[in-house]
Amino acid sequence: MTEPANQTETATQVREALLCAARVCFLSSNYDKVSIRQIADEAGVNMAMIRYYFGNKLGLFEAMMIEHLKPVIERSKLVRTADTKSIMADIINDFHQTMSATPEFPRFLFRLMNSEGSMEVKAVVFKLFTPLANLIPMPKPLLEKCTGTDPMLVKMSMMSLMVFPYIIPAPMAELHSFKLDSDFYTKLTQHNIKLLEQGLFGEQD
Repeated sequence: MTEPANQTETATQVREALLCAARVCFLSSNYDKVSIRQIADEAGVNMAMIRYYFGNKLGLFEAMMIEHLKPVIERSKLVRTADTKSIMADIINDFHQTMSATPEFPRFLFRLMNSEGSMEVKAVVFKLFTPLANLIPMPKPLLEKCTGTDPMLVKMSMMSLMVFPYIIPAPMAELHSFKLDSDFYTKLTQHNIKLLEQGLFGEQD
């Protein structure tokens, strides 16, 4: 029997509210310190809804991660066979747009993966990111087209240029007079595009 439209809509709203609340709670604190009661209160729903839709806190965490990574995964798959130089700007701009929407996300992952606890949640992160290893930050076939460079080192260079500005400690940014606002990240994105295109592909026609 099909659920009435209004019930289906309500169920979707509850699930989305929990995913949004989980993102807020997990990104602003340590995983182990976040309780299902805290998430439920943030979402404005009963705690039982977490068990109903996601099984437990870990299941909710995994669903939140999948939801966040979905756009990145889809875009990465689309550019596997694209022209290297022409797609560079799209990859970096896409990353910038994703990070600008939730700048806390890379800091959260950095904090989580460097913590001593949360082994089960680290296992979830590894499970989700392992299939992406040859897609992010740039699909492997494109990395291999870089002129006269080691693809693995190119990958590290891209990760450093793209990720570090979002996880740099605030005191260090202040020391170097970096104002980490939207305007700064936009300018840095365009700078990185120019730097990578000219540095990696300058010898190509």
